Amino acid sequence: MTRMLSLMLALLAVLCISACAEDQRTAGVPPEKVREFTDPSRTIQVTAGETFSIVLDSNPTTGYGWQRQDESGNGVVAFRGSRFVAPPKNLVGAGGREHITFSATAQGTQKLTFHYLRPWERNTEPAKTIVFTVLVR
Repeated sequence: MTRMLSLMLALLAVLCISACAEDQRTAGVPPEKVREFTDPSRTIQVTAGETFSIVLDSNPTTGYGWQRQDESGNGVVAFRGSRFVAPPKNLVGAGGREHITFSATAQGTQKLTFHYLRPWERNTEPAKTIVFTVLVR
């Protein structure tokens, strides 16, 4: 009985050590960093296969949000998703930043247009329009 208990404790110790050990395939390799761009006056330069985000100030509590203009894209970039990041302080009504993520899929140049508007207000000009140029090498 004592021998069985000792064997079980040894097995448990080995399992705990292996569970806590760092995976050698990813040891020392930092997670992929997604580059972020905020200035529409500068061309975004990325390489094919790279993921990047356009980051825009936003305040959804006012009803406004960024919408991509549907363009007949030439397949240079592909939309991957969008997420809103609230400010670090929990202030009611405070704006944050919207991260709009794309993948560079082919070499070339593509323009990305975003409108800041309230989606329910039809036939109204956007409060802001921003155009980014993306160059994929």
